[in-house]
Amino acid sequence: MSIDIANESGVAVDEVGLAAECAAARRSGFNAKMAIHPAQIPVINQAFAVDKEELAWARTIVEAFAANPEAGTIAVNGKMVDKPHLTLARRLLGLGAG
Repeated sequence: MSIDIANESGVAVDEVGLAAECAAARRSGFNAKMAIHPAQIPVINQAFAVDKEELAWARTIVEAFAANPEAGTIAVNGKMVDKPHLTLARRLLGLGAG
């Protein structure tokens, strides 16, 4: 698990700035952010929550690799997908590494 830390500009009164920080952290591979004030928790939770589209994508990836267990790279919906994508998909679904 990678946890980003809120900086001083991420104080409770700046929800827009905190949401932008969270989005940037998530894009960089972090999957959590430490709050420095209780009022930040809802913003952080929303930013790191997995949405329906991400869950659908993750299920598609896991199913595609299950159907092709020996493959290292496969095409899914016209895009190249490899083992790091499978790792991410399994994490999003809470399936672990197995």
